[in-house]
Amino acid sequence: MSRKTSTAIHFLSLILILVTLSAAMGSADENNQNGISKWTVILYFDGDQHATTYSLSDKMLADLQSLEKAATDEDVKFIVLMDLDSIGDTHLYCVEQNEAKEIPLSSINASWNNEVNMGDGNTLTQFVCWTITNYPAEHYNLYLNDHGGGWRGICVDENPVKDILNLTELKTSLITVRDKIGKKIDVISMDACLMSMIEVAYQLRECADYMVASESFIHTHQTGNGIFLNWRLDRIYSNLTANPDMDPSTLAMICVENFRTDKAFILPPSVVKPQAVDCIGAIDLSAIARVAEFVDNLSKHLMIMKHLRFFIPFIFLKTQKFSGAFDFLGYTFYPYVDLYDFSKNVATMMPYPEIKELSGELMRSIERAVIAERHGKNIVLGEHPRAHGLSIYFPYRMINYDSGYENLDFSRDTNWDEFIRCHWLMKTNVSG
Repeated sequence: MSRKTSTAIHFLSLILILVTLSAAMGSADENNQNGISKWTVILYFDGDQHATTYSLSDKMLADLQSLEKAATDEDVKFIVLMDLDSIGDTHLYCVEQNEAKEIPLSSINASWNNEVNMGDGNTLTQFVCWTITNYPAEHYNLYLNDHGGGWRGICVDENPVKDILNLTELKTSLITVRDKIGKKIDVISMDACLMSMIEVAYQLRECADYMVASESFIHTHQTGNGIFLNWRLDRIYSNLTANPDMDPSTLAMICVENFRTDKAFILPPSVVKPQAVDCIGAIDLSAIARVAEFVDNLSKHLMIMKHLRFFIPFIFLKTQKFSGAFDFLGYTFYPYVDLYDFSKNVATMMPYPEIKELSGELMRSIERAVIAERHGKNIVLGEHPRAHGLSIYFPYRMINYDSGYENLDFSRDTNWDEFIRCHWLMKTNVSG
């Protein structure tokens, strides 16, 4: 082979390598060139409640500062809608490193002034859709930050009118978002009390892939070193900005890993049981339909075998509970119990093979749905040693039962509410 021929071959080989590398780099950078980030984190900070033992506004401001520490990568965008506890203090921010750049609220809706109702599902819908339009990404994390009441709802807003995002509103809002982007929200995070319930997960199963929430209370308070935060946004999202290619399940598990537990605290009214803040779980929502199916199967069998009613009070007393507030008779205001622990106690205390088998199926389905979970071990300290990641509504007596429960998808699609009303509460003429 002549030297000229050899040189030509080497030259052509070099050109081929450069073209290949250019194509690969072009593919990798295509999203950035099109303005598409790896992740957009959409944060809904509803701090518009009158201060009680602490100010939620102070918490929201501390969360914003925490977020500024994590916003270090252009491939992860952080957009915050925040409402504080006065009139005229709603703000929209794009958060960058050590800075929160304010954006006019009229960018979302020309009719919005400086006070919006964050307990209204339309507010959430417009904010999330606007964010997705202006900050498109491969993945989305929706973070809801406020008071929570389990299946009753999340995000209470007292100005201009008292309102709350109930689960029907939340689902409707997120279905609209899903239809806009052509897929579910990747991760929905709930920095709020008592939200890790089968009822909540089931309601959102068609809206998001993963849910991160707590079975127990969340408790923010003032310390000598500032505001104590259970959700450490700086740590959670520093992990994400350090690895923008992170998949949604990993982000959900990182939320669990970085959750900061807290000692027991006292809730009003005066007759209470102290509760530690020790529970957090990540739920694979694609597995929730099977959990609901097994709850339904177990409920139907417990209804058919009416003589089993005798066992229920003993099972209830033994099952892990999550409310610290009690009324004057000593019964809980938030009658939520751990679903796995309930199933385990049913299997242990009811001497019937078919019931044991159904309870076992339910427990295994919960194990598949809960991909990460943490809880404390010391019951003396108010911790929840028999928590497993998902709770369920289980009212102790008729006065605790809320008929609004029957409007949930979970209630419509399973016989759990019929079991409660007919067998546990001994209510007759049960239908639906």
